[in-house]
Amino acid sequence: MYLKNNIITFDSFKQKYMAVQTLSNYKNWKPILHSVIKDKSLAEEIHEKGFAMRPFLNNSQLDEIRGFYEKEHQLQIKDGGMFYSLYSKDLEYRKRVHETINGILKDTLDMHFAGYKNIVNTFITKASGPQSEFYVHQDTTALDEFKYSPLSVWIPLQDITPDNGALGVIEKTHWFFSPYRGITIPSPFQKINNTLKEYLNPIYLKAGEAIIFDSRIVHNSLQNISGSDRLVTLCGIFPKEAEFFTCFKEPLPESKIEIIKQDDVYILENESFYYDCHTRPAKGELTITVENDFPEMDSVTFEKLCEMNSIPKVNALENIANTHCQFIAEPTGINFTPEAATHKEKEPATVFQKLKNVFK
Repeated sequence: MYLKNNIITFDSFKQKYMAVQTLSNYKNWKPILHSVIKDKSLAEEIHEKGFAMRPFLNNSQLDEIRGFYEKEHQLQIKDGGMFYSLYSKDLEYRKRVHETINGILKDTLDMHFAGYKNIVNTFITKASGPQSEFYVHQDTTALDEFKYSPLSVWIPLQDITPDNGALGVIEKTHWFFSPYRGITIPSPFQKINNTLKEYLNPIYLKAGEAIIFDSRIVHNSLQNISGSDRLVTLCGIFPKEAEFFTCFKEPLPESKIEIIKQDDVYILENESFYYDCHTRPAKGELTITVENDFPEMDSVTFEKLCEMNSIPKVNALENIANTHCQFIAEPTGINFTPEAATHKEKEPATVFQKLKNVFK
């Protein structure tokens, strides 16, 4: 692929793509170059490595987003945990967050991306405490990955340090797994999480810098023990023409994966990202079903792939055996509703274990 008249095409990147080595290709699938990225070198870096860091927001934009966040939220999270504006049952609040952040970021997004749509903007708060480490995961499938590739833009609103919950990533892992992921689909690496944790590389950014990453790379976020909330804005970027899909699988082992087409507003209106997250989507059109036949990844295979692709062990986590993450859907503040609180009280504690594959 090469850049011609500011449009990315295919040929001159071909050799570079082959730098990532795999042992097999599931259904002949490989990641597609991110067509929305204007800068050739940035597109190439993310395609091969899975992520890149860039300056993103200026001080004025940072102040505006922080001010909006402080106006909207009053969080008091005991023992630490994670709050996502996208999980709230207050849909007007969700849309307000999305649209306000979009208004602040639009000029910057237009600088970096073309032919794109900003599918979602959300706040992610990592409250300080022992229950603030996020699970090792990949983000869920939300478009046809045989045609397109998803992007996430993760922007901290304060400097990221070793103490306040850095995003940890394993480079090139977007090449290693299946294009079908979801909360109801067992992760192919769920039995080797401790092995994966040895390879997680923490990313330290200044406030307003961004890590732009392929949503399929294996990642987590580390524990926040700083004594203060860690605030992040996350943007989801899709090609403009890409349709929104969800993947769902019934719990029986022989059940197939259902690919369900949704409207773009689904991500702002669906309540099942947190509540009843293992139920079949109430909306959407079933398009196809596929076999759930992607093999589990064992430690020997994963470490062989890392050796082949020069992915080093980092050993950044002191305790790799356990992950403790408390999820908060409806904290006190403007987005709190009595109905949501009543619903939440009925949720079993195991709901926290169900959310490993959503957002980081």
